[in-house]
Amino acid sequence: MNEFLVFDTIKIVTHSTHLKALDKTIFTTDIDLSDERTIRSVTFNSQRNRTIVPFELYIHANLLSGKMSIEFSSKILWEDYPKLISSETFAQCLQNINETGICTLDIDSIMEDCYVTKLHVTKDIELKLTPAILNSLNLCTGNFRRYNWERYKTAILFSKNVKSSNSKEAISIYDKGVEIVQAKNRGFLRLVENADKIIEYFVGKTRFEVKLENMSKIKKELGIKDTSLKSVLNVKKNIVLSQFDKIFTETTVSNDVKIETLLEYGIWNIVCNHNGNLKAIEQEIKDLGIYGKGSRAALGRTMKRIKEMAQIWGNQEMKKDVVLEKVRCLLDQ
Repeated sequence: MNEFLVFDTIKIVTHSTHLKALDKTIFTTDIDLSDERTIRSVTFNSQRNRTIVPFELYIHANLLSGKMSIEFSSKILWEDYPKLISSETFAQCLQNINETGICTLDIDSIMEDCYVTKLHVTKDIELKLTPAILNSLNLCTGNFRRYNWERYKTAILFSKNVKSSNSKEAISIYDKGVEIVQAKNRGFLRLVENADKIIEYFVGKTRFEVKLENMSKIKKELGIKDTSLKSVLNVKKNIVLSQFDKIFTETTVSNDVKIETLLEYGIWNIVCNHNGNLKAIEQEIKDLGIYGKGSRAALGRTMKRIKEMAQIWGNQEMKKDVVLEKVRCLLDQ
């Protein structure tokens, strides 16, 4: 199902003249040293003002170029945080920035002319993220060499192993119920009146997040010609599901373990001891020097057999085809 996008983080660029007032005690000022009078820019960074804004909020107005960038987290919605940033809440986000007292923004003008330079597209689904599910997802990538993955206790990050930001494909998957009560969010929870309700809302939810870090990537993934706020907020496309399908492409394999030789027995134990981590297995084989530099084809054949065994191991731990189908259905709702 395609619906309007929601975001956890957004960065926009607009005219610096839309910054109508500011608290000079918390904005830093960059002055032209040549005359010590000309103010080149003013900046607010929540990293240095956590007692006022205990989450990500960055405002930088360049008074010489006439441009202002504003980046903020959906936590700026305070009690409405679970709603995330969307076409329905964007104006509320700007209004809430004004209500912090750090500055006054011309909301109508910003919404009329701003464009988007960064997006973290987000989808929260009702799914308890267990170690078995994380293991299954790790075995479902179409090409294990193509993706870097970082595994945490209740989260996993898959990213395409490329240098170009325009070619990068990544998806973060984590237990939102665990993340919301971590130390980094305590300052935010102390300042909202419905902290218990927010925590309760995220219990049992898994968050999927796709980061689009530049305008080219935003236009490509959203299928739009420009990144004006209107263009971005009017997109009806399931970005998270599309990214999920790009990365997780494996099809079902047999669950039967056929160990008929000592070699197959050895492979099975290697897979079990490494919890199906194909990259770790391949690196260990290379470190041991089992195959020479000219034996890449032989290593490839061995890794193919190891991958087949790892998939069987994964299906026994939890049927990965069932996991993929369940996640796809939830992301499509």
